Amino acid sequence: MNPTDQPLAYWWPLATSQQLGVSQPLARVLHGRPLVLFRERDGRPAALPDRCPHRFAPLSAGCVRDGAVECPYHGWRFNGAGQCTRAPGSLDEGSSAALLQPLQALDAHGLIWVRDAKLPAPALPCSAMQEGLDLFWMHDKVRCSLQEAAENFLDAFHTHFVHAGWIRRDHKRQRVIADIRALEDGIEARYSEESLQTGLISRLFEGSRGESFGRFRLPGLAEIEYRDARGRLTLLITAWLVPAEAGDLQVIARIATRRGWLPGWLKRVLMRPLFGVVLRQDKRILEAVSANQQRFADCAEQWGPAQMLDGRQDLLAPWIRQLLLTGQLDDFAARRLELEL
Repeated sequence: MNPTDQPLAYWWPLATSQQLGVSQPLARVLHGRPLVLFRERDGRPAALPDRCPHRFAPLSAGCVRDGAVECPYHGWRFNGAGQCTRAPGSLDEGSSAALLQPLQALDAHGLIWVRDAKLPAPALPCSAMQEGLDLFWMHDKVRCSLQEAAENFLDAFHTHFVHAGWIRRDHKRQRVIADIRALEDGIEARYSEESLQTGLISRLFEGSRGESFGRFRLPGLAEIEYRDARGRLTLLITAWLVPAEAGDLQVIARIATRRGWLPGWLKRVLMRPLFGVVLRQDKRILEAVSANQQRFADCAEQWGPAQMLDGRQDLLAPWIRQLLLTGQLDDFAARRLELEL
């Protein structure tokens, strides 16, 4: 499947399950398409175009009554199939014909997923979650492309500068082994022979370091995983990168840690501000890079290479770009490199 040609064929998460209540709809934008999310009477999620067909008011500005989303303008109600179930004042009993084209919606793995039901359904792009983990969610919007965000999230070599002192330090690099392999729906880098990172977050929340992973899966899942010297998971950060309006990206991040003596709620209180700092640092550099790319859009060839240059340390970026463009890896061969991280 080509992500560029049929982006809505994939499942995309638009909210956490907790965010979508039973009385208020949610407004979301997916690949430039305004949508309204709500729960039907039985609790299942529904997704419709965010436009009442009567006078084009945004349905997301209304409310949910009896499992149907109610327009704030004239009170027309629509069920999850896009049928009008009430048109106040008209004496009509509703219509069996769908006035709005619904999207397929699913509540799974703590997220509300949406896709175009008319296209063949792929599997959910979820990371495997083992038992015994504490987790919490973080949300943000960034003005950049999915490609730029995925490359940034999985690029270990920017952390010495953008996150200096928080994750790594340039003057305290380590020799590591990086193994790059293909996944069924993506690409993965495994780092070994790295001891604890020199930044504050690693020293606070890791006891030892055995190996770490960075992986990308279609259509927009980026994941960082740390394991200790005994092979036990210590930290798993999963980010779903969802294109919204042109140039905007919605980020839904799940931070999971192994349960221990520290209560989950206390870890959340301690970790959320720290990860908030890191996310804001990434957001600043991503938006600066994206804006600068636009500034040079009309004259890039006059001032140097028109395309971005990849160095030996850019382990995943070229393959992420290929996956997003073609949906597959061409001419890929697994490889092992020694690098200074």
